[in-house]
Amino acid sequence: MKSSKKTPVNKLNPHQCGIVRQIIAPDNEMDRLMAMGVCADGIVELVQRGDPLILKVYGTRIGVSARLANRIMVEPCIPKSCSSK
Repeated sequence: MKSSKKTPVNKLNPHQCGIVRQIIAPDNEMDRLMAMGVCADGIVELVQRGDPLILKVYGTRIGVSARLANRIMVEPCIPKSCSSK
């Protein structure tokens, strides 16, 4: 289950997940994110805030710069109801 409001992934609470709805980044950064599994309609979980920010994508942890994380717009999942858990 999810909410209806988009927010940057770095605004999620630690261990909260969200569905990627939009990425506002240059093509080279989009390609890099897609290669790591961050793409539209994918589920990501914020593991740790900071720079780099740590995300869990398809069971793998990845580091994303705070600047880029601010450009990944997600629709937050309601805690404890995310399909990735």
